[in-house]
Amino acid sequence: MIWVNSMQKESSGQQPSRKMKISRVSIVDQVCASIKQDIADGIWKAGDKLPSEAEFAETFGVNRLSVRVALQKLNTLGIIETRVGEGSFVCNFSLGPVLNEISVFYASEDNYKDVKQLRNLLEFECMRLAVTLATDAEKEELHAALTLYNNRSLEYNQNLESKDALERIVDADFNFHYKVIKMSHNRLYKDVYFMVQQLIRGHITQMISTRAHRRNDAGLPPLGENDTHNKIYDCIMKSDVDALRQATDEMLGLVPVKGIDVFD
Repeated sequence: MIWVNSMQKESSGQQPSRKMKISRVSIVDQVCASIKQDIADGIWKAGDKLPSEAEFAETFGVNRLSVRVALQKLNTLGIIETRVGEGSFVCNFSLGPVLNEISVFYASEDNYKDVKQLRNLLEFECMRLAVTLATDAEKEELHAALTLYNNRSLEYNQNLESKDALERIVDADFNFHYKVIKMSHNRLYKDVYFMVQQLIRGHITQMISTRAHRRNDAGLPPLGENDTHNKIYDCIMKSDVDALRQATDEMLGLVPVKGIDVFD
């Protein structure tokens, strides 16, 4: 494909197809971008103290005000922390806290299916990665999280009307899945999951409560060892990805467990 720029068209008497605006990047943005890139490249690591405003100004050949504004922007983003009388320090940056603030815009009943679909895609992918990437220490932590979940499940099923018991099992449920997310060793997956944690907690709460009451009303005992969390753990330990897909579908109510656990 041959590209003809607008200047060539003008010289040939043709009218340019469109006019392009030339955007100017401000000095502040350039300084900000340069510092961010150095942090991303590992020149300064979490906890490191950055050069002073005067040193940056000399390095970049700009005035101190431009540097000060650039540092303020980085501070607002949570990339650095500026301490009065001490200077600016690199933070252990994560998108999580920033993204969690905007999750409220997705918190509505209309988005229930969206949350379930997100969990289906994200959690299964992280489970699949955990099969090959999880360390022995992480597997031990997951086992501890599973034990806590099973204990909380037993407690809740003994008193389905207890809000405190429901809250505790939701915490344990989320903790189990968050452990799996971290076992993927994908920082972006972890941050995205953290971002929507309130939505996921709401989804977990609805599923646990609905599933438990349905089984109770039908005169069926709690799932116990057949609980999908136990299946997911076993699949990860055995590196059984095919069975993991089935367990994930059961966990999210995409396929029935004992015939009554499909969720629309």
